[in-house]
Amino acid sequence: MYKITSLFVSDEYLFIASGGSIIVADHSFKTQHIISSFVLEGKEEVLTEIDGLWVTEKGELYACEPGKNRILHFNDDFSISRILGRPEGIVIAGNVAYQPLKVAVDSVGRIYVVANNIYEGIIELNTDGTFSRYFGKVSVKYTATQLFWRRLQTETQRAFSASWLPVNFSNITIEKDDFVYATVAGSEETEPIRKLNAKGVSILRYPSSTNEKPRGDLFYNRYGQNIPKGPSLLTAIDVNEYGVYIVLDSKRSRIFAYDDDGYMLYAFGEQGTAEGRFQNPVDIKYMGDKLLVVDRGNMSIEVYKLNDYGKSIYEASRLQYHSDYKEAAKEWEKVLDYNQNFQYAYVGIGKALYRDGDYKRAQDYFLRGQDVDYYSMAYKKTRQDFVNEHFGSLVGGMIAFIIVRLLIKHLQNRTQERSIKG
Repeated sequence: MYKITSLFVSDEYLFIASGGSIIVADHSFKTQHIISSFVLEGKEEVLTEIDGLWVTEKGELYACEPGKNRILHFNDDFSISRILGRPEGIVIAGNVAYQPLKVAVDSVGRIYVVANNIYEGIIELNTDGTFSRYFGKVSVKYTATQLFWRRLQTETQRAFSASWLPVNFSNITIEKDDFVYATVAGSEETEPIRKLNAKGVSILRYPSSTNEKPRGDLFYNRYGQNIPKGPSLLTAIDVNEYGVYIVLDSKRSRIFAYDDDGYMLYAFGEQGTAEGRFQNPVDIKYMGDKLLVVDRGNMSIEVYKLNDYGKSIYEASRLQYHSDYKEAAKEWEKVLDYNQNFQYAYVGIGKALYRDGDYKRAQDYFLRGQDVDYYSMAYKKTRQDFVNEHFGSLVGGMIAFIIVRLLIKHLQNRTQERSIKG
């Protein structure tokens, strides 16, 4: 596939952006339709290179055409509906062109756009295509060294120095409840994955026991030659119906999966030309229980299917997402049959035991899973149970102790009185 850039999976079709065409295929990859041009007001226009794609529940297609500074909106029969050009109200420095790169549409028709050289955040458009607001702005991050040298600069030097701008978003998707998932382009970003609510605030959860936000590789090379250096560079994201989201690290050609609580479920991928490796991965999408990876370097879409181990991980995550902890624990047990070192499986089983009131065993599983927060919760419950179970004995013992002390004191007083009288 020539210059393949992105992919969208609907219930019925695959939509593939390939150069100046949008290929519409079924889930068996059989081509059903190709959009390479459209007719508007009696005039035919040929598509240039297409980037981001989105398809609504009604089957309407949105396609970013950055070379022509616009988003194309097609009807469900692939005829053109409207063209969304540069919206009034957005701010772009200098003579920089408006270049929409990624697009997503929520359930009520609001349009979210990631555009090149827009640093104020994601562009939110009303259903009629007019500008609404900037959404989920990324704040500027300064290092201690940068702040130190800036304090030493004169006003003139500061005026001629490079501007400090926030990094832009790199990709976007929307889940069933209209929460916006997005990746941030800067590899030095400490929070490169965002789950944005209606206010544009990230509510992405992560394990507070480790305080590690999902961000790809936690350990990496900082120096070296001919090897990737620095943190992961996350450039694509997708999320399934029960909150398991996958992100693509284009720097090392790796894919990471996290559950709704921010625990990493798996990671795989490597750069190279051998089978199973990627040359230039640019997009990832779920297709049922399969994972599709768009590799522009290979000009292909790689299809990955879950093995039994992966199926158990996903099924356990699904059951846990729906608060069916007891059934989820059974799947986590299967996961441990495959891999005794899968720490989060112990946490999942511990959650089921905790909800059943078996706090002592839950405490043991949380310890194996190295989850400090849940371990502390279970420990408090076991102490509380111990106190409740032995409360009568403890109170009885204390009363008996007090009575004995009083009797001893009384006898001592009587003895002293007799000694004085004698």
